[in-house]
Amino acid sequence: MGIYRFLLSIFVAISHAGVLINGLNPGVIAVISFLIISGYVMTALIYKNYFDPKKIAWFYLDRIFRIYPQYLFNIITVLIIYYNFGLNSHYLSQPSQIGLLQNLLIIPMGFYMIPWVGEKFMIIPPAWSLGLEGCFYILIPFILIYKLEKIFFWLSYIIFFMAYLGIIHTDYFGYRLIFGTIFIFICGSFLYKNNNINTNQPVKFTLIFSCLLLAATFLDSRLILPFNREVLTGLILGIMFIHLLIKTKRTYLDDFFGNLSYGLFLSHYLVIFEFEQLEIRWNFQWILVMLLTSIFLSGIGFFCFEKPVIALRKKIRKQHN
Repeated sequence: MGIYRFLLSIFVAISHAGVLINGLNPGVIAVISFLIISGYVMTALIYKNYFDPKKIAWFYLDRIFRIYPQYLFNIITVLIIYYNFGLNSHYLSQPSQIGLLQNLLIIPMGFYMIPWVGEKFMIIPPAWSLGLEGCFYILIPFILIYKLEKIFFWLSYIIFFMAYLGIIHTDYFGYRLIFGTIFIFICGSFLYKNNNINTNQPVKFTLIFSCLLLAATFLDSRLILPFNREVLTGLILGIMFIHLLIKTKRTYLDDFFGNLSYGLFLSHYLVIFEFEQLEIRWNFQWILVMLLTSIFLSGIGFFCFEKPVIALRKKIRKQHN
């Protein structure tokens, strides 16, 4: 799925350059696929290496070594440029020690909509979704070990459906917070256990119901609420693509582009900060420059900071397999 993840990161990056596809935000659609993939991969990782309550702490350490090397590289790079050359962005308008701590902890960034967190010092703005991932990482070992998948799936889907209808905040509870999105992660977990959609009832339900809910937004304008269409489109496309990609053989190109995907996801906003500072207006050429520069930074992040830690992660897994 490496090439697919790389393409998803490109969709996230171009969405932050203001690109829409048929009026939809491609970044939101891509994030939903990322959530499904995360559910699939974490389920595989836990079943193979950490399926024991005594090993949960080691799973968390595994995730820390995966997330932080490139994340810290990008955090430090943004701060060096910010304090030496200045960056004019509302995301960096109110720096503080508490804000820096929240960025370093990552998970608080997933709750940026809460006033005491806020969005005035988001060093890497897309990190809010890493905060969402972090919440999932905390929960998923317990969900799998104690067989709570269906309970969490249905409770989460109820919250998502309430958000879809606008009963509760659609953007927050239908896209950004773990309460209404953990069922999306769990869809990936269900696909790991059974990739036959015809017999995988929760995934089959999600796919069919997503099509119906998406169709309803074209029949009732009251349902055109923030990111309803994007999230549902992401669910439909994500389930179908990941279902197909699970069957494909892993290749060198998959690994190569997959290794660049996370860094691209993180580093593109550093380039956007610079473009905003230079008051560059987005067009095809500048979007291409942004992507190429972000890919270059991603390469630095992976080969210089993440790759040296991979051996340590493998060692942890081998010790606890």
